[in-house]
Amino acid sequence: MQSAQHIPPIVAIVLSTYNGEAYIVQQLDSLIAQTYPHWHCYIRDDGSKDSSIAIIKSYVAKDARFTYLEDQLGNLGVVQAYFHLFNKVDEDYIAPCDQDDVWRADKLERSLNLLTTIETEKKIPALVHTDSDFVDSQLNSIREKFIGKRGLKKGLNGIIIANSVQGGSILFNRALNNESKKISAQLPYDYHLGMIAELTGARGFISDNMLKYRQHNTSSIARSDSEILTKSDQTISPSLQLSLNHYRHVKHDFNQLDWTKAAKAQVADYLYLFEGSNKLKKLFILFKNQYAFYRRKDLLSLIGLILKHDNLLSLVEQ
Repeated sequence: MQSAQHIPPIVAIVLSTYNGEAYIVQQLDSLIAQTYPHWHCYIRDDGSKDSSIAIIKSYVAKDARFTYLEDQLGNLGVVQAYFHLFNKVDEDYIAPCDQDDVWRADKLERSLNLLTTIETEKKIPALVHTDSDFVDSQLNSIREKFIGKRGLKKGLNGIIIANSVQGGSILFNRALNNESKKISAQLPYDYHLGMIAELTGARGFISDNMLKYRQHNTSSIARSDSEILTKSDQTISPSLQLSLNHYRHVKHDFNQLDWTKAAKAQVADYLYLFEGSNKLKKLFILFKNQYAFYRRKDLLSLIGLILKHDNLLSLVEQ
């Protein structure tokens, strides 16, 4: 008899759909094409008015690895829909999936190989994310690397100001899911999970493009991501404002968790940037920690704001 330790783990792929008929077939086909075949995809529809449900049911009928979850909860919205799905699955590994992306065939295999390494034998809370090719509705490349160099910055400082964890690229373990349930889900799930992984466990990044991240007229997430990176030359750009607004979540949302010693020191530095009064110390913290920013202009703008204001609290949207 084969011992339990050699049985390949089942990965729970969770997918929330909403009016996705135009692109969902390509994504579901890319799941079937995965080189790691030991997965089960749980799909919940968030109130589609098109043929999404019929398409989903056709895949359920032809491949037992697909399950359609029906309920009476109505439209939860993209953030709460995914947190709901995370609470519904029992597998040791979970991979969020966006209806209009297309996964590379080895995405699950490579992500799982890295995740099982960084979670260690203790199975600490851990997450792996990847880069992606940012594409248009026809899968033509808009930008070769969506995350790019900021994904290579290790530790909490790589995500605390500018989140590099793209939701549809993630694979995380049961330990991280359990930690996530201890606090209220107020943030987009990618930043929420990425922060918890860094505060309590480990995060790994695969710099290769493991999916095509599609931008189109009905994709609110891709559209807003694009705007964050490109819009505005004002002092506080949309991307910098988003970074500043992370403060209130870091300050208040994660305190119920057992942070690592390194994370405690990094958060203390981060909070001083907003709350401290010594401008030279804040500039020292800024350069010492080499934070990732959405744009280089945001770093220069933040330096200006630090020199101009006694603290940054008035710049955080409440």
